[in-house]
Amino acid sequence: MAPQRWFVFLVRFLVGLGALAAASAGALRYRAEHRNRSVAIAVDYSEVERLASGSGTTVRHVLARLRRAGATAAAVTEDTLEDLADCGLASISGTERLATVRLTDQDLLQRVADAWRMRGVVTVTEPDPAGGPYTLLWCPQLPGQSVVFRGAVAALRTLGSGFRERALADVRAAGLEPVGRVSNFPGLSEERLERVLRDAASKGIRVVVCPGTEVFGYYGQSQEAATALKRSGVLFGQVEFGKQKGDAALGMALKGRFVRVHSISEGEMGTLSESEAVDRFVRAARERNIRLCYVRLLTQVGADALESNGRYLAAIARGIQRGGLLQTGPAKSFADPGVPAVLRLTAGVGLGALLTWLLALTWPGAGRLAWLILAGFVVGCVGLGAAGNTGAKLAALIAAVAAPSLASLRVVQVMEGCDRDTQYKSGEALRLAVVELGRMSGITAVGILFVVGMLSSLPYMVRAEQFMGIKLAHAVPMAVVAAALVAGLPRWGDSASEAWARMRRRTREFLSQPMLVGWLLLTGVLAVAMLLALLRTGNEPGVGISGLELKFRALLDAILPARPRTKEFLIGHPAMVVAVFLVRRNLRVWAAPLAVLGALGQASLLNTFCHIHTPLMLSVVRAGTGLVLGAVVGCAVCLLVARCCPGTIRKLQAEH
Repeated sequence: MAPQRWFVFLVRFLVGLGALAAASAGALRYRAEHRNRSVAIAVDYSEVERLASGSGTTVRHVLARLRRAGATAAAVTEDTLEDLADCGLASISGTERLATVRLTDQDLLQRVADAWRMRGVVTVTEPDPAGGPYTLLWCPQLPGQSVVFRGAVAALRTLGSGFRERALADVRAAGLEPVGRVSNFPGLSEERLERVLRDAASKGIRVVVCPGTEVFGYYGQSQEAATALKRSGVLFGQVEFGKQKGDAALGMALKGRFVRVHSISEGEMGTLSESEAVDRFVRAARERNIRLCYVRLLTQVGADALESNGRYLAAIARGIQRGGLLQTGPAKSFADPGVPAVLRLTAGVGLGALLTWLLALTWPGAGRLAWLILAGFVVGCVGLGAAGNTGAKLAALIAAVAAPSLASLRVVQVMEGCDRDTQYKSGEALRLAVVELGRMSGITAVGILFVVGMLSSLPYMVRAEQFMGIKLAHAVPMAVVAAALVAGLPRWGDSASEAWARMRRRTREFLSQPMLVGWLLLTGVLAVAMLLALLRTGNEPGVGISGLELKFRALLDAILPARPRTKEFLIGHPAMVVAVFLVRRNLRVWAAPLAVLGALGQASLLNTFCHIHTPLMLSVVRAGTGLVLGAVVGCAVCLLVARCCPGTIRKLQAEH
């Protein structure tokens, strides 16, 4: 066997070995996802109270009705002095130097005092009015008994004062799980927060969600808050899109061991229809590993509000359980997949070989240094796999750029290898185009395995960490294909000087060509389309989504097992099928811009799997659906062109 053939065999073997290791890591991630399929549906206890009052029934009756509809939990918020005063359970008098808080019964006094002590508020026995400020808790039923705290009542008004036992009893009696809403507090320390959380756990609370604008430990104490949560055994509920201060830092400190929560704010609920709200919760659970849906009840729903809210919760529960992928029940955190380091290191070997393959295809003279390049790339990528989280991110980005680029370059190889005198019939050209799309997607799938293998860990599954460089991963493959179409690819057997000379000559010829107005307009349209596609990628796209497109997406969600990406099934994949079809029909000039656009489909195909917080199986179904639909749309366009414009095709073939 010739040395070159040995080298090609070795490169492909190493790519296959790395892909197998990455697939094993993906299997471990799939197992972790499959073991946590329980989604909690929580209602807000205070809203339930209002609903019960408006319906003329008891809170327990309302909770029982909502549980039958699909609710599994109810969120109970800790009282504050302000809440107690609003309910008539407390009254405040005096001055800021020495204020008196009058509570209605002994149990309430004891609860407030215990809650404040757990948070580090100092108790004093003999206050000195001259040295205040002090706050006196007093119950008229117990003459002579009071508790005095050092601190102004203004600072204590919003401090957590414990849970109402009646509220917790109502939730438990209805067969629901209590979810605690506990606020961050001044002077937070690891020990104080642990006491607060252990007290909540003793009342049956397993998950806490912070109300307000900040989470535990926002003021530089995220690590202390994380330690307290771990020791207490209570899970933190991180609100998706909540924009609470400190939630990202606390999520990082917890290393992903928390529950993701989706909620729709009261203000936003007023702008959504009931069906839109249902779709929001269902997509959050099925597509983004949300395990607690915090559901705001409907208010403007007519005379029978209880029945309307029952139907609303039932629709959410049905949507979550559709297809048997998920079930309603207690919220749990995901377990870490536990991917062994050797799998990531082996995946790094395969990634290095894949980079060598790409460089050998595009860089003149790479063949002379092939063994050295292979060794360098393999060592470098293995090093990234061993470099922790930052190295894994960079390795995943390299795979996301290299694999779609290598896959999309096949259309350039087809252009340069296809004999201009060979005339393919439409049917054969169409078959070859679909086969070529499949081959390209197979190469991209190797890159998908590398991305999945490098990022299969708990922080990525719950979005505490994210893939970086999404826009770059979309732009580079298109740029690589465009450059290869202009300059060409090195030919096997050419020397480096010959290859460089030919590529420079082709580039000069391209740049010196006159541009017709029609081609200029077409180029501008394609450029704008690609720019919009790039702007709309990423977690915070720069271009919004129209209402019509949202309705189209909802339709696809309803009729397909998983909604494919528009960039794939309506743009990228059809463009690639049409491009290869036109090449086989000897229409290279028209095929070139479509080939660049087709590279977007391969980049988006891989990007589907960069969202590690989306269940792996759902990404597989979404990508497969997009690939099949994209091929069908591309074939339909090709057949339409072949049937409607046969004379134009013959004329263009003669010209080009």
